[in-house]
Amino acid sequence: MTDHVQPDLFGEFDRAQEQAERDQQPATCPACGTIEPNAYLLSNNHGYDAARSEGPGGFPHGHHPIYRDECTAQRLVTNHIIYATRRNNVDQLARDKQRGRELGLDVEAIEADARQEMHEKNKRTTRQH
Repeated sequence: MTDHVQPDLFGEFDRAQEQAERDQQPATCPACGTIEPNAYLLSNNHGYDAARSEGPGGFPHGHHPIYRDECTAQRLVTNHIIYATRRNNVDQLARDKQRGRELGLDVEAIEADARQEMHEKNKRTTRQH
């Protein structure tokens, strides 16, 4: 006597269709609150997989060893602010700080930290000569 199992002919298709519909719905980044038009853009621009509730690198939100509770967009803009501060590029710094504010970053603190780091590095370099 053999057991016959009726194959699920449409289940996989139904799940794929449900996922496709979810992917077309607006999705909100849990880190910065930005609403993207769909899950693909959320994943691409912020590093979050809405279907699995995973953040950058597959880590749960807030547990990434480098990003912590930031999304990739916030991390990228943070690095842009630091770079513009180090290069004293006023125009780029203004643009990046505006974007940082839109993403909920404390842009003044990021800039102050970058300036403090530069000051300390310059002091060390001056002492060595």
